[in-house]
Amino acid sequence: MKLKSVALVASYITSTVATAGPAVPGVNQRPSGTPSKLEGFQWADPFSHRKMKKFVPDCDVEKTFEAKEYLLDDLQEKPPQGLSPWADALKKIFKGRPYPGSWDGIDPHGYDRNLLMMEYSEVPIPVREWIEDQEREDGQGKGLFAVYEKPSDADTKILNVVKPPSKSMAPALRALDQKKVVLFAPGAVYDILPLWVAESSQCEDDLLDLAKYSPKLSAGNVVAWPVKYTRANRKRDERDIEFTIQARVLSAKPDDTPETEVKDEL
Repeated sequence: MKLKSVALVASYITSTVATAGPAVPGVNQRPSGTPSKLEGFQWADPFSHRKMKKFVPDCDVEKTFEAKEYLLDDLQEKPPQGLSPWADALKKIFKGRPYPGSWDGIDPHGYDRNLLMMEYSEVPIPVREWIEDQEREDGQGKGLFAVYEKPSDADTKILNVVKPPSKSMAPALRALDQKKVVLFAPGAVYDILPLWVAESSQCEDDLLDLAKYSPKLSAGNVVAWPVKYTRANRKRDERDIEFTIQARVLSAKPDDTPETEVKDEL
């Protein structure tokens, strides 16, 4: 399946944030906006679709991941509550590009736009390989996931993304991934959801084949969704969250009609 770009007028990091920085504590005015559905967002929860009863899973996989969740307010805060070491680099890579969305394809706008951060070494290898391929080849997914070195201390400034190693050298250099983090909007995961859960599953080959991944319920297709996610408890100044991705390879029920594809998309 080809990655489909989301066409939005609003930039990832708004011009106000890029030039003035995030809101200062004690200042009453805080840029905000009205949440809206992303234009062109093609995904919906397949597991709650009324037509799912026409299919049985050839394979059903679910995995949970740990991350930290930040708002744009946190760009000038020091870790672990903030993103100050990467603030300048984030503005550079995200300014002017469409915001990929929060969970469920929603753009909350303003400072309520959120970013997730993960240890790069904890991102499944198929996802890391996809990220690196997009960067090397200037693919449509370039910049959706920003990979950075970890700072030596909270005052160190990281200015650029990590250049991916060559495809042939990447496996031998995986140990270096422990020195990196990756930052992305929740909406960046949708086009590659099966890659997050493919490793060591009974249907690894099917899940690694993104040509089989589709929003359509059809025999032989792969469907996936982030079925659970938590939010950071900002009242306690915490940033830790978890998210769970489920993927399924579909097969028509034996007694179903020959026409297995559901014409209406989710």
